[in-house]
Amino acid sequence: MRMRSLHHLPGLAMALLGLTAWVTTVAANPKERLEYWRQNYQELLPMEDPHAARAHDIFHRLLHVAGQKPGVMPRLYITKLNPWNISVPMALPDGGIILSKGALEICYREPARGDDRLAFVLAHELAHQFKDDFWHMKFFQAIEASKAQASQPNANLEEMLRIARLPDDVQAKELQADQHGIVYASMAGFNTNAIVTEDNAINFFQDWARALPLSRIGGVPTYRSHPSPQQRAEAIKMHLRQILDKMEEFNVGLWFYQARNYQKAILAFEDFLHFFPSREVYHNLAASHHQLALQYYQLWKKDAWALPFKLSLAVDPVTRAGKIALRGLAGTDKPAELFHAHLDKAIKFYHTAVSLDPSYALAYSNLGCALMVQEDLYKAIAMLQDALKIAPNSPQILNNLGVAFFYAENPRQAKAHLTRAFELEPTYDAPVFNLGQLAYDAHQEAEAQRYWLAYLRLDPVSPWADRVRQRVPQALPPPQMAAAPQVPEAVMGVTVGAFADEMPASWGEPRKSQLTLEAQPFKVARYSHVVMMLSPQDEILMITVLDGYKGKSAKGITLGSLAQEVLARYGRPAQILEMTQGESWVYEAQGIAFQLRDRKVSSWLLF
Repeated sequence: MRMRSLHHLPGLAMALLGLTAWVTTVAANPKERLEYWRQNYQELLPMEDPHAARAHDIFHRLLHVAGQKPGVMPRLYITKLNPWNISVPMALPDGGIILSKGALEICYREPARGDDRLAFVLAHELAHQFKDDFWHMKFFQAIEASKAQASQPNANLEEMLRIARLPDDVQAKELQADQHGIVYASMAGFNTNAIVTEDNAINFFQDWARALPLSRIGGVPTYRSHPSPQQRAEAIKMHLRQILDKMEEFNVGLWFYQARNYQKAILAFEDFLHFFPSREVYHNLAASHHQLALQYYQLWKKDAWALPFKLSLAVDPVTRAGKIALRGLAGTDKPAELFHAHLDKAIKFYHTAVSLDPSYALAYSNLGCALMVQEDLYKAIAMLQDALKIAPNSPQILNNLGVAFFYAENPRQAKAHLTRAFELEPTYDAPVFNLGQLAYDAHQEAEAQRYWLAYLRLDPVSPWADRVRQRVPQALPPPQMAAAPQVPEAVMGVTVGAFADEMPASWGEPRKSQLTLEAQPFKVARYSHVVMMLSPQDEILMITVLDGYKGKSAKGITLGSLAQEVLARYGRPAQILEMTQGESWVYEAQGIAFQLRDRKVSSWLLF
């Protein structure tokens, strides 16, 4: 039997990128389970194909920000052949995401944009999976049935046409998956300009539609009442422009957070939450309130060492006690009230993040830390134990749980968890410090000094190191660093405080957007590898460099530099912010924050 052409099924060509949106109501089909694909389609392994290796790396990066549905573990399976001879990805109800080598080849036809485009393809499928949208699976099952049941082809063909005649429903679901997919990809650090640009110079949707081998499935007539692929591409592009403009609000929240301006970060995340209420946004909003609460805690208690243990929070509480970190807060006469108000909000939003993704270990861990500060120790222990079930070998969670057990007057369990954290990551300094503090409180001075001397080898210069030297007289003084000339941080000669009209002409015209925080307008100018935040007077407030930037920081750091190089040239950061995609090392005196992923510099921020 000659199969009909998929090209003429209305709207399917621009259902774009595996785009699944139909909820199946029939009995479970074996093709809806990943095991079927493992048994019937040979896998393209990461060691066989560099693009397959990149796909798995990108998929895991996306899961960090997108999370997962309760009871469903997303898994990527790449086939060597195109299922049904079509390069269309699909999401399965059991958590499988099917990708083919053909789909990879389409994404990487322009190698420089390949990672970003593949990230969107995979993020789009994850968005469908979270919404239980599986119309492509039902559609292709009808195709298979048409092949197998030659005696009754018309019934299956009618099912195919019935699905294809639902462009409004399908398009609505596709647009929603596009919206969520582009947000996930952007949150994970991918360049969404590789998908669509304002001037229409780039339109991956149309590129994808042209690349699909649509002629292999025989001829169904076109229905004029349905939008053409070109019309649908333009509609999606317009929708994505709105999404991309809104995404700047999330990015600005991250920049303020990394610059330790938590009050502005809260405003940005709160506004973005109305647009995209995801676990990541709730977590970042909670973390911002958490940081601000701890700043007010320092003002309230006055003692910089009111929290004697080093917690694995998004930031260590003591290092925020300096004048710079507390600027703008010192005038308040209600630090205790503000501390409790912000801590309560942090706990509330952490709970929401956990409810949206019960596998989100970072939210559990930070929530446990917040509950400790609130002195709700048994809830803190329970939350951290839940986190440990998700990530049993996390030194950060083990460290926090050890501290919680100490406060709950269980020193044996405290030592066991801190020791385990140290064994898993000997260069992680927090459990080393805390084991010393534990021994010190137990009047085991020799053991305390042994741990603290080991700590000084890991951290010779921070305020925690200064505290150790107060208690360990024989400790060596902090290393004397030769005074180096202070070179202001700049991006290709442009510094914070300059004005937009001072940009080099070689940068070209940026893509501009605007947002409002506390009735004050701000502008964002996005160049190819540089993004700037501008005041209403066009003064540069922050500059971020992105993937592809070829320049260096003032002390010679480039994208891809190792963490050890940053330490050697800048010393220990004043603060380390734990982010979903790695860490942000903040050097407030220099006005720079390095973002590290897998111990390598992935971007940096000037503020």
